[in-house]
Amino acid sequence: MNTSEHSHPSEDAACVFVVDDNDDLRQMLCVALEAAGFDVVQARGQLELQWCLAEAQPDALLIDLQRSETDGLAMLSRVRARQALGDVPILFLSANDDDDFHERAMSAGADWVGVRPLGMLQLQKQVMHLVRHGRPGPQEGRPNQRPALLQLKRTG
Repeated sequence: MNTSEHSHPSEDAACVFVVDDNDDLRQMLCVALEAAGFDVVQARGQLELQWCLAEAQPDALLIDLQRSETDGLAMLSRVRARQALGDVPILFLSANDDDDFHERAMSAGADWVGVRPLGMLQLQKQVMHLVRHGRPGPQEGRPNQRPALLQLKRTG
């Protein structure tokens, strides 16, 4: 683990925790969020997330666990059940475009579900919206629209 993976957020910028078990994708997500002005704290999984939560409180949480959708949903449920994170918006990324899976993710506590591949501008806008406006209230409902599928291309 390097220091950038567990850096302390600054006072000015909103802090987003990114949990992703794929090192390359996690780095790409972090670069995109940092470019949008967020402080980013990285974790590879549940254990690292627990360490990060002991140090700071996020303004939003982005979870993308590729190894197992079941593990991702279970982690999402555990995170949402934490009283300290009750008001923190959670964005959940998956490669699964199935409506049933989308509903299970929302029921587990996601405020927004994105389907990979996902455009980084869309992700930046969605994180910004949730950080500014917080979790959707019961009368607002959670967004039902699916994110547009955009291909993210790596350069260099």
